[in-house]
Amino acid sequence: MKSLTFTILILSILLAGCSPTLPSPNLTPDTGTPDTETPAVASPVSDATITVAAPRPNVSPTPDLRLDPETWQEWPVIPQVSARAREIYQKGLALGNDPKRFSKIGDCQSVPASFLGIYETDRYSFAPEYQTLQETVDFYNGSFEREGESVRGGFNTSSVLLPFWANAEVCEPGESPMACENRIHNPSVVFISLEVWFEGRTPDVYEKYLRQIIEFNIEQGALPILATKADNVEGDHSINRAIAKLAHEYDLPLWNYWRAVQPLPNHGLDPTDMTGFHLNVDGWNMRSFSALQVLDAVHRATADLTADGASLATPTPTLPPLASFTPGPLAGLPFSRVIPASADSAPASLLFGFSTRAGETLTSAGIFQSNLNGRDFLAIAASGLTLLDYSDAGILASQGQNLYLITDSARTLLTDQLVSEGIFLADGRVAAILQSENGNQLAIFTEGVSQIIAAESAPQILHPSLDPSHLYWSADNQIFSTALSDLTSTALPYTGHPAFAADGKMAFLNRDAEGKNQLTLVNSAETRTIPMFGNRLVDMQWSPDGSTLAVSVANVSDYSGLTLASKLYFVSWPASLDKVLEMTDEAAIERHVWSPDGKSLLLVTRNAADGRIRFSVLDAAAQIQIPALGFDWTSEEYLLLQPIFWLP
Repeated sequence: MKSLTFTILILSILLAGCSPTLPSPNLTPDTGTPDTETPAVASPVSDATITVAAPRPNVSPTPDLRLDPETWQEWPVIPQVSARAREIYQKGLALGNDPKRFSKIGDCQSVPASFLGIYETDRYSFAPEYQTLQETVDFYNGSFEREGESVRGGFNTSSVLLPFWANAEVCEPGESPMACENRIHNPSVVFISLEVWFEGRTPDVYEKYLRQIIEFNIEQGALPILATKADNVEGDHSINRAIAKLAHEYDLPLWNYWRAVQPLPNHGLDPTDMTGFHLNVDGWNMRSFSALQVLDAVHRATADLTADGASLATPTPTLPPLASFTPGPLAGLPFSRVIPASADSAPASLLFGFSTRAGETLTSAGIFQSNLNGRDFLAIAASGLTLLDYSDAGILASQGQNLYLITDSARTLLTDQLVSEGIFLADGRVAAILQSENGNQLAIFTEGVSQIIAAESAPQILHPSLDPSHLYWSADNQIFSTALSDLTSTALPYTGHPAFAADGKMAFLNRDAEGKNQLTLVNSAETRTIPMFGNRLVDMQWSPDGSTLAVSVANVSDYSGLTLASKLYFVSWPASLDKVLEMTDEAAIERHVWSPDGKSLLLVTRNAADGRIRFSVLDAAAQIQIPALGFDWTSEEYLLLQPIFWLP
């Protein structure tokens, strides 16, 4: 039998990746602290040229993909692209997907360092008979080495569907890692290769979640490429059988990686790995090369669909009109169950809104009011309206590009050109960023009439502020201050996430050269810099009198993207730092809100396992929780909180 050879220069370091969590005496226990999480790394591999031989039938296209899933081991490594696959791809073009981009949905065996990333380096070469693969490498340039949002160590078929695993810095609230990646990168093709195993996983569970991943991408017009795995840690190949079953059912390309590694030493698996999961050097090389061949087959099978290089733009969604609405009492919140901390009535009121996400659609459930124990609910505004800000002048809410001022039961449309959130100024006027033919413009509304504020840079973000004299906004990572007296703007010499106090003090949180949080306090001409825990900001607000800054920060794993720990601090000028609360279990701080008198703090946390949201109240002076106040909030839906206001 004639055999083929290909040569490829491999990476100097390959990740061992994704250690399975099957119970085994050979597994090394996790000894990391909440501040660190390090992925497993294989021994360095030299940059020598590696030659791998495999029988030609294993990598040749075959005209028949519709084989019995029970005989998946006989399926070819490189599939024929079916008419149904072309339909999915063509639908994606009509939706505006980029034909020159692909994405990956996978665990740490799919990060660029170990999968396909080499094709955007100078460390590879093709044998003469495979030179045509360079055309595909050139066509998809920019995707091979990309750190996508749907690839991360520890990802499995369930976690890529959960918003809790999404990168909060780039993903929208309530967006899953997979949905986030599709929105940001806009791929036309998606590799799906999720191999990490865990105790209690069954083929049925794997199939259920993989089916959801497939259907989501088909709906998005991103053609899924399914992949079998090299290992058999489950013992009966049931996972590969389930993958083949779904490839057959949806008529999708199946990259039979399992078959590709069968001729390799130890079938591409590391013989020193007692778990039977990790790949050896030959396995890594075959993984990237055979995947490239599959991508090449898809590219050539769909080339005629993109011959003109054009794709249709995504149509702008039409927002449904707001229904007539009358404020009034409610027995409870929609989609929700509320469990009060106490049967006793609670003082004060909370104003808040929330949304639910279904696929790519985020829908506001409305705006509501309740007491501090989650009782006495009032519906304030209809579903479809998103809460933006509150003051004595009323409520600001939006629907798409429409900005509304709500006073009592009256709703006034201020503009239909809203770009980003509107905010109230201290004097009751409204500031907003509007869309115009000349780009974004900053506007202030006085009794419904807008005044455009001249600015050298196009505004992008408005920053809520207790400062009665200034409006703060950002453009191109630069923070500006606009004096309300004469509407002149000045660039501030500080960067980071800002917070502005009523007495003029400022705070800016950013990261140092090592990626750790640091806080800069500004009081007139004086500044203080304070090292902070973690590498992410959760929330930051000054107390009403400007004496105390409440800062919630988190340490987020660069490896898995999970929040390892979150902490709440009280900071006061010039450099007092008090740790009020630390959470290192499954719950994490989500936001906090000062009471109008500054004596209490509402703390909102979310449980990553079940999505339960907890509202609790802290005595700010004693720095302890008030047990009689607060409530738990649960739902089958993912609930995305809008701003929360503690009403006087």
